[in-house]
Amino acid sequence: MPKLERGNTQEIWRRILPVGLILAAVVTAFVVTREPLARVEVMDFAREQKNLGSVYGLWTDEQKALKTMPLADYIASVTAGKTTAALGTAWDTFARGLSLTQEGNPPDRTWRRRVGKWGGVYVRQRDLPSPDLVAGLPDGEEHYVLLPDGTWVQAVAVRLDSSDFTLGSGLSGPPHALAYPLRDMFFPLLALAVLLYILLPWPRRSGDIIAYDRWRVVLGDIAGLMLTVVFIGMPFLITSNAALAVTEYWGLTLVFWLIGLLGLWAVQVGISVGGLQLMVLADRLVRMTAWRREEYLFADMALVQPAMQLSPKWLITASWIAALSGRRGSGTALLGAQSETRGFRITMKDGRLVHIWLTDQMGSVTMRGVEALPRALAAAGVPISTESVTVRGMSVG
Repeated sequence: MPKLERGNTQEIWRRILPVGLILAAVVTAFVVTREPLARVEVMDFAREQKNLGSVYGLWTDEQKALKTMPLADYIASVTAGKTTAALGTAWDTFARGLSLTQEGNPPDRTWRRRVGKWGGVYVRQRDLPSPDLVAGLPDGEEHYVLLPDGTWVQAVAVRLDSSDFTLGSGLSGPPHALAYPLRDMFFPLLALAVLLYILLPWPRRSGDIIAYDRWRVVLGDIAGLMLTVVFIGMPFLITSNAALAVTEYWGLTLVFWLIGLLGLWAVQVGISVGGLQLMVLADRLVRMTAWRREEYLFADMALVQPAMQLSPKWLITASWIAALSGRRGSGTALLGAQSETRGFRITMKDGRLVHIWLTDQMGSVTMRGVEALPRALAAAGVPISTESVTVRGMSVG
């Protein structure tokens, strides 16, 4: 493959890989662990017994009995059949770190990452000194550990499901550091996407090549990326759970993803714009994109004339409908209705039509070195008409 064509093909990867990596970063940031967790607490049974009771003044017989018991009997009643005696020093170290964390002074980063959104301390069940302590227990069931010094540690089984997530508010309870085990990959994937975009070799831009200004290409890529990531990634942000976004809330996700197709279309436009190169040779015009290479001999051209491209009628109609259905958007619809792109139409002798667009919708010339094209056409004796034609579409280059 010629070097120029190989460089042009890289424009596909320059956009597909970063977009894919950023979308992967968004999705992995909301992948929820299936690993069972536990909410742990160093118990203060005296305070718990004192606070026991209904805030509405409606006491049950069981609460009344527990409230009046001696503390030792109260502890025995609450922990009956749910107690494990601690063995070794591991539980002493664990209880010390847990106590400091409950007091607001986590001893290290590991304990800081275990503090829940609304308080409370959570751990993975396998990180408990006794990993099987609450294994197999249903969500919300508790077990107690009695240390040799009389300290009691409570562990409550936590199994995340859809009820733990609220649309728009996210996860309540366990800390994100435990609930989203792949979230640490977000910034590395983001950095890799940026590096790939910057470091992949850019197409050669010598003096005999007509191409879009590089800064325009970059701005277009950013716009396409933002449009794609925002709408495809929004369902994951709203549900805070990647699995829920594509199962229980698939209808919401489908709406956003349909809008996200516009972003993917913009990415495709970025590929076309970034890879577009026109080479004016002595006897032909060569147009190369990231997708293909086309050659047009001057001798095969029947007519060249100025052309103007307007937005498709369906797009203008849809813009006005959207504007009239809300309080905003009429300005955007008006701009869309009035925007136009200018360039040339080349009619080949075999009837093919070739359009080359040289300006943006506001009429500014977007391609460097474009003045060489009309000169070459005139020098080759290609018939040129001053009568302009109008076409409807959204093509570039």
